[in-house]
Amino acid sequence: MKRTLAICLSAWACVAHADVSALVFGASHHGACDSSRFSCDFNQSNPGLGLEWSPGETDWGRWLVRGGTYHDSYREQAYFLAGGWRKEWTLVGDLKAGVGLLAGYLHGSGVDGFGVLPMASVQFKRLALEVGYIPKTHLAGKNGEVAVTTFTLRWDFY
Repeated sequence: MKRTLAICLSAWACVAHADVSALVFGASHHGACDSSRFSCDFNQSNPGLGLEWSPGETDWGRWLVRGGTYHDSYREQAYFLAGGWRKEWTLVGDLKAGVGLLAGYLHGSGVDGFGVLPMASVQFKRLALEVGYIPKTHLAGKNGEVAVTTFTLRWDFY
């Protein structure tokens, strides 16, 4: 019993000292699709939710873990769990710009396996707009080669 209590309190202390953010997925843009060869009927509206956990900011950036689900470009539910890194710089006052890289497991959006997403962000106070970009690639099991730009809002609870 004491061991269980100690583990629970330790886990709570780690979470309490970490940064947690809500993710709101909303849109994507599909470019470079050759409609003469492929079906390019992609859903541009991708609503969904997720959470991000990070142990906090350091001089070199922050490590993070995030997961979520969204309605993907093929009109199906997609799920992911990823780890990554993000570095942000203060521009003026509460305005920040950042870059990051996510890598992890994706089930949906034409992928069932490992994926990587580079991203850039602009943040004012606790709200950030993240823009991710995947260059033109063939999506396994789907008709088409397409470049994808993703748009996500992140709300930092701290």
